[in-house]
Amino acid sequence: MVKKIYEMLLGSKAKALVTGVLLFAAVSAADYYLRNEISIDIFYFLPIFVLTWRGSRGWGLAAAAAGVLVWLTDERVFMPGFQDQFSLVLWNAVVRLSFFSVLVLLLHELRVIIHRERAVSRLKSAMIHTVSHEFNNSLTGLSAGLFLLKEMDPAAAEAAKGRIYSSMESALSNLTLYVKNILNEARMEEGRFTIEKRPVALRELASEAAAPMQELLEQKGIELEMSMPQVPAMVSADREALALVVSNLIGNAVKYTRKDGAITVSIEASGGKVIFSVEDSGIGISLEDMKKITSGFYRTEEGQMQAAGFGMGLKITNDLLALHGSRLEISSEKGRGSRFFFELPVLETGGQAARGNI
Repeated sequence: MVKKIYEMLLGSKAKALVTGVLLFAAVSAADYYLRNEISIDIFYFLPIFVLTWRGSRGWGLAAAAAGVLVWLTDERVFMPGFQDQFSLVLWNAVVRLSFFSVLVLLLHELRVIIHRERAVSRLKSAMIHTVSHEFNNSLTGLSAGLFLLKEMDPAAAEAAKGRIYSSMESALSNLTLYVKNILNEARMEEGRFTIEKRPVALRELASEAAAPMQELLEQKGIELEMSMPQVPAMVSADREALALVVSNLIGNAVKYTRKDGAITVSIEASGGKVIFSVEDSGIGISLEDMKKITSGFYRTEEGQMQAAGFGMGLKITNDLLALHGSRLEISSEKGRGSRFFFELPVLETGGQAARGNI
């Protein structure tokens, strides 16, 4: 019964606006007819609460101001010696407006916190579901591969071993990437994540990240082009953290590129900077979505239809790059592919001998 009444009066913003206006009219009318015999100023909180909680902060502040104006009007009409006590009345009006405004701001903040907590709760449920699904798929693939290796005819084993091993490596890589993203996100939230910078060659990280994805690339008919300099420039970075960044970017490109598409991974050293770029012919991202995908657990509608996930990879990527003094840049157009890139300072190697160790 209570739920039905709630839905009827506050089920939508439009209903909340009507209910709030009617409540305000009722309280104002009572305030007018009762005059100064009974003070009911506190009851203006009812429409203010409804309009703030189910509407917006602006609606609540507007109701607060309207309540004070009604009170001032009543005082002017019914209060003897209004002009003589105008400064006192004005002070009371300011106090009322301040009180109602603080209530509105506190209510709005409480509403934001509750909505955020609900979103986090939904996200955690989605993460558990998605991770369980991905783990199950990967474990099934590993189990099937091991079974085939045990049961297949020895004469035919050699011909199929390579493909099975590749499939198993892809499954393991997928599991590892999910686990690392989840663990690193938890560590960063708790302030326990630290990096240790050492000389790193991005070319090696790109090759290591792309290798386990060959099976999926072949299944989807995606052409992967690696554009690397012959003598790679070194950067100062945490190898494990930067490897996760590279894996996330290449993995995302493979995941969201349609069949028979193309992906280009390039590294370019210019002006004392190394630019790492992953460009794909995938579903693309709108300008509005580009502002959201690196700031939280957000996935576009097209992304949700294209592949499973919960939008954590790019957030982790951006956070890890921030620890290196960089950030993830995105150039994209909906339906026409995307380019994800970042830059880091070139590490001076100090000559040919050092260059030979790259």
